Amino acid sequence: MGHMTEPTGNEPIRKLATDINRNQVVDELSAAVSRGQLTLQEFEDRSAKAWNARHLDSLIALISDVNDNPHSLLGQQFPGASYVPAPYQSTTPATPNASDPVNYVRSRITGNPGGSKASVSFLGASVRKGEWHVPNEHTSVAFMGGNQIDLRDAFFESDHIQINAYTMMGGIEILVPEGVIVVCDGIGILGGFEQSVDKSGALNPARLPKNAPTLRVKGVAFMGGVTVVTKKRD
Repeated sequence: MGHMTEPTGNEPIRKLATDINRNQVVDELSAAVSRGQLTLQEFEDRSAKAWNARHLDSLIALISDVNDNPHSLLGQQFPGASYVPAPYQSTTPATPNASDPVNYVRSRITGNPGGSKASVSFLGASVRKGEWHVPNEHTSVAFMGGNQIDLRDAFFESDHIQINAYTMMGGIEILVPEGVIVVCDGIGILGGFEQSVDKSGALNPARLPKNAPTLRVKGVAFMGGVTVVTKKRD
């Protein structure tokens, strides 16, 4: 009878992939289609492999020819996907002042109706960024494509904004400025909704006062992903 061979101390440990990792890779593959790097057939083949991948290194291989730094995209600092303990830090980083980013966002609230109510991509890409006007409700739809909604330099109709995000075999990225509370209520079907804070040191929305401006993200991700990232302004 065969038996499992236990790894020796010199063998790297292959890290298991998470659903978030798989969504990240599918989002990157979708973006590669919009950039003209992959055909639709290649996207379908690689996406199927991504959903079935068990290990991080298998996912990295799927995007290594369309992304300059695939290891960084999946949180790996070097090839091989082996486990390295993080160094212990005895000091606690200082908490940023929450009032400054909140005041900045409030200064961008105009109270004026109108603005871009929809962003749609079909086998392509749709981008909203810069100083654009965000209404109380914006709907974004991506079908086998990729959308980016950058709110960091935008103007807002009010202090409560809702984005309805719907994607099928594609991805939607929402970049949120510091100073905004984020409520993510999306549904993932063979896909997922992910909320995170950029590693650049952006202020976590959980530290904001309850009366801070609020963004609510709702919708459905079918075989695709919606990512909501709080990120510092460029």
